[in-house]
Amino acid sequence: MSRYRLVLTHSPPEKARKRVLVTGFPGFGAVGFLTTKFMIDKLKMRRIGFVKTPVVPDITSLEDYGLSLPHEVFINKEGDIAVLLNRVNPIKSKMNSFVSSFLDLVRTLDVDEVVLVGGLDSRFREGNEEFRWLRTSSSRRELEAPLFVKGPFIIGPLASLLVVCELENVPAIAIFPYTEPESLDHRAAATAIKVIGSIVGISIDVSELLKYAEAMERIEESLKQAYKAASERESKMYM
Repeated sequence: MSRYRLVLTHSPPEKARKRVLVTGFPGFGAVGFLTTKFMIDKLKMRRIGFVKTPVVPDITSLEDYGLSLPHEVFINKEGDIAVLLNRVNPIKSKMNSFVSSFLDLVRTLDVDEVVLVGGLDSRFREGNEEFRWLRTSSSRRELEAPLFVKGPFIIGPLASLLVVCELENVPAIAIFPYTEPESLDHRAAATAIKVIGSIVGISIDVSELLKYAEAMERIEESLKQAYKAASERESKMYM
């Protein structure tokens, strides 16, 4: 197979109300991946399919439902929240077929709104805001936060999905919590989940993410202090 292809292994629950599709990628701070993975675990969502890849993956893991795949589709028992979990980024040369599979998913699940999650470099922060956002022209969503910064480019697969949602008139919103690009930012993921909760009308407990973030911050601070002390000792040796 030379392209991505959507495969649904189970029928989704009947759509009782508005259905939202959430997705993101392992980009800045891995915010998109951490957010979607935590939602799946916390809401006890079940896998109903996957996006088959053009190349056989060389990584997997054992999950409750079996072996993990690069791009998996989950849904909650109420049927109003679906998640496309991307453990890896799509192959750049095959982006058109990945985007096509994404649109197939939107249409097959009769999705009313798409929520995309990415990370925004914290150097762009201008005040005390936790995130920025933007929407496609067919979306009427409003959030109480500043819009995305004008000027910087959005790049990668999230940008591709935003563009195709704009071209195909799919109501979509993108959330960009501030993050440190080189780290796994659980605090930024907690911010994204709180925003998604307000969009879909549910409360998702993010205390586990915040505790993990605090633990990671303590470890990073300890490493910084240890490195500083070692550097000071080394400098004295050459005085």
